[in-house]
Amino acid sequence: MERILVGTSPRQGASSALTRAISLAKRIKATVHVLFVTTPAEGEVPGTTAGTATEERRRLRLMVQQAQEEGVGIQCFMAEGDYAEEVIRFARDRKITLLVTAAVDGDGRISEQDSQAQKRILHGISCRVELVSPRREETPTQGKGSAT
Repeated sequence: MERILVGTSPRQGASSALTRAISLAKRIKATVHVLFVTTPAEGEVPGTTAGTATEERRRLRLMVQQAQEEGVGIQCFMAEGDYAEEVIRFARDRKITLLVTAAVDGDGRISEQDSQAQKRILHGISCRVELVSPRREETPTQGKGSAT
């Protein structure tokens, strides 16, 4: 059986990757593992705030809950430490067969630090990898505003 991993941290958004993983899991009857990685000084991560990280986690947890209600085999896990190291360790320990991860940030760019973490992950795991680009309409203000 396929085991799909989606990793997320305050710096690594994952809504596009999680959407893709859930869609794939529905089609091939795979299990999805969502790994939330935190750092000891999470509020000090450049380019993010504790509120932004909390909102992103809340959105991801709602996506997980909805997928569970739809019958998708999905589990959440927490880890504390370096994002790349924790993703590599989890993939090895759980015998992950596919890593689904975001290719770039919402502006179409990736920071040097994120790029280095992604390279470490790609070299440190032995499973297949699917890089997912966020949709253009996915913005930090998505979901706010008037109802249709």
